Amino acid sequence: MNYKEAAKKLDEMRRSNEMIFRMAISHLMDVGIRHLTDENVESTCADIMKQDVSHSFMTNEFQCEIVRTAAEIAKIEHTLVLSYVAKNVKYDVA
Repeated sequence: MNYKEAAKKLDEMRRSNEMIFRMAISHLMDVGIRHLTDENVESTCADIMKQDVSHSFMTNEFQCEIVRTAAEIAKIEHTLVLSYVAKNVKYDVA
């Protein structure tokens, strides 16, 4: 799925019931946040460190840093994170 297709699908869901759509995004973030416990983060990093990255463009350490940073972000209220991303983070989806 490319960005245009994803945007169309997301727009359809939002138009169908915007309140459900917004709550579903919050739920998606909440589920992710609840799974980023210190124990899960360290377990995930331990698994990552065992992987062979000889054909990967990311090192194991880099992947662990992504997980740890996600866990730090998860400590911030998700509505504030969404607002920050909407205002400050630009993505090139082309």
